[in-house]
Amino acid sequence: MSIKFEFKRMIALLLLAIFAWTLLLLRGNILGTRAYTFMEWNLFLALVPYGISCIMLLIGNFKKSKWRTFGLIALGILWFLFFPNAPYLFTSYMFFARIFEFEEGLMRFALQPWYDFVLLTSFIWCGILAGLASLGIVHGIIEKHFGKITGWVAVIIVNFLSSWAIYLGRFIRLNSWYVFTNPGVLLPYLWLCRERVLFILLLGIFMMLVYIVVYFFIGHDVRKFK
Repeated sequence: MSIKFEFKRMIALLLLAIFAWTLLLLRGNILGTRAYTFMEWNLFLALVPYGISCIMLLIGNFKKSKWRTFGLIALGILWFLFFPNAPYLFTSYMFFARIFEFEEGLMRFALQPWYDFVLLTSFIWCGILAGLASLGIVHGIIEKHFGKITGWVAVIIVNFLSSWAIYLGRFIRLNSWYVFTNPGVLLPYLWLCRERVLFILLLGIFMMLVYIVVYFFIGHDVRKFK
């Protein structure tokens, strides 16, 4: 993938992020109350793996050496730990269930629910698109060094492990850095009951399909290193 292309994509994501943060900042003035301030932190965490993958893209264009290989492996591990924060934003759709009101089966018009709809959607899709972009970069790096099959196997593994991580983050309220700071707390949740397995499969398949659609709609050739 060309660095020039990635820079353009970065600018597009930045514009969407600025739009989302502006809506959040102005919500108090327009609607009278502040809400959803936690989305700032969620989006920041979602952008971290994208930032890491961009650094990997730069390093991947360096002259081949053992230091380049070491840097890509180290950053790849760090990226993997933070990546679930991007698709985690999918679960923020649950807030939509309580922002609209109906009267006699008809949706009642009010500015607040639609303002919040655009606000939340802007945060959610900025993070998701950043996650898809970062996964595409890492996919390209793995494909370049290990081949297409290995690249797609890695994408599948990342998506399904991320689904498990999203379960831990949304329902158990555990964070990525617990792998380093308190790994023992994860052990009780290695056992997966039927509902957990179905949740992971459902979300993992959905995330995989979203990536495939974006991969082929945009054109996978742009992800190849030049």
